Amino acid sequence: MRNSIVAILLSALLLLVSACGGGGGGNENPPQADTVSGVAAAGLVIVGNVSLKDASATPRELSKATTDGRFSFDVTGLTKPFLLRVTGEANGTPYTLYSLAGDKGTANINPLTNLVVANAAGGADLAAIYAAPAPGAFQGVADRLPQALLDVKATLRPILQKYNLLAVDPIKDLYQANGTGLDHMLDLVRIELAAGSVTITDSGSSPVAPITRDVATGFATHAVSGSVTLEGAGFAGVTVSVRDQATGAVSYGSATTLADGSYLIGNVPQGSYTVTPAKAGYSFDRANSAVTVAAADCPVPPFHSFNPNTVSGKVASANGQGLAGVTISAQRAGVAGILTDVTDGSGSYAISGLGNGDYTISASRSDVFNAQAVSFDAASKAFTIGAARNYAFVDFTADLASFSVSGNVARLTGGAPMAQVTLTLVTKNNSGALLTNSDAIFTAVTDAAGNYSLNGIPSGYYALTPTLTGYGFALLDSIGNHGMTADNFRINGANQILDFTGRPDSDANGGVGGI
Repeated sequence: MRNSIVAILLSALLLLVSACGGGGGGNENPPQADTVSGVAAAGLVIVGNVSLKDASATPRELSKATTDGRFSFDVTGLTKPFLLRVTGEANGTPYTLYSLAGDKGTANINPLTNLVVANAAGGADLAAIYAAPAPGAFQGVADRLPQALLDVKATLRPILQKYNLLAVDPIKDLYQANGTGLDHMLDLVRIELAAGSVTITDSGSSPVAPITRDVATGFATHAVSGSVTLEGAGFAGVTVSVRDQATGAVSYGSATTLADGSYLIGNVPQGSYTVTPAKAGYSFDRANSAVTVAAADCPVPPFHSFNPNTVSGKVASANGQGLAGVTISAQRAGVAGILTDVTDGSGSYAISGLGNGDYTISASRSDVFNAQAVSFDAASKAFTIGAARNYAFVDFTADLASFSVSGNVARLTGGAPMAQVTLTLVTKNNSGALLTNSDAIFTAVTDAAGNYSLNGIPSGYYALTPTLTGYGFALLDSIGNHGMTADNFRINGANQILDFTGRPDSDANGGVGGI
């Protein structure tokens, strides 16, 4: 008997404790199985009536009063998704707001959920949808709800960032009517829907400018995309960010470039933005790009970068091709010593290892054909390496035309193509002597088909020698006869084609002898 009395007293005590919970307006306890629970609030809790309607062919509706904003519905046996509605007052202001639960769990109702659901419904009248839902209407809204939430949050990003709510899910996250978090924002920010449009105004300190949008179309977001190159190739690992153009205070997302240098930043709302690339140690051809996102995805012109502490560029010939064999010299102001490079067949050069400072760069080459110096568009050009830009790109144009020397190398017997044959082109002066300086020797290697090409070669006198260990070669002239190695020919106003045949040194005739 004594034990029974103790048990009864303990049970009564537990009931008393459970009846003494905290104040209203918070869904602190997670919803139980097969329930949809949440808080209805508009800054202050809404006192009124909360209804839930399911998606069955003959919709079933549950309804109950709330005095502290909290509600919970047992949805056992009902068909998801569920459209929720609250009608009532908060601080004397009447409200009718909607939300949607895709399944059991938390589904708060507040002005922000109302906007998200209205956008997911394509701006349609939520009262009409709730009163007489067409078949599949609730499911259609539920299917579009995730993107609608992303779009609305993107458009309201300045406000959500101000109130530190960028990660908030107004439907599913914990809502506490205690003046913090989303509740604090809704105390100060009004979201008013009327006739298919919404106006959001902020009355807090340093208020964000009012936002007005068409509910159906004004929240559509788009992608900002482009590419970044390094020395002309895709540049991976560059962080590209999108910020508001007016102040740069609000970030609308960022992405890291892929292996091909491409990037894509999605869910950017309508507006004007600054797109900025960044990577430690590198600078770019421009600090940023201004773009306007309107009704479609927005492509950004490519950003270009070059290796740090480097000056690079191209030398164009008089006929618009690259010019090989041009010596480029760079000298830093006040510092002894000159750094140089020689252009390749595309006319490209690069001089690295430059410290911060002001430089003078010049180009030089001899026109061996006419025994005179080549003239360029400028005797010298200036550039600066510094914190703002740690590379430079300087081009020159010469008054000397350039051409190509190309051809094919094949086996004498059978005509099979010969790969990996090195072709060495050496400049001669106009007296016939070979020149061995760095701007007078060019090489190429045959590909799998036996083809080679030497580009950017100016008019002049040359010798061209093919080499491959264990083989001898002979020039195949234009009428198919075999002659001497091409040790004396001239390029003068046209491209030159020189084909060769090769045979093993082990042949009985001994290399090229007797061909």
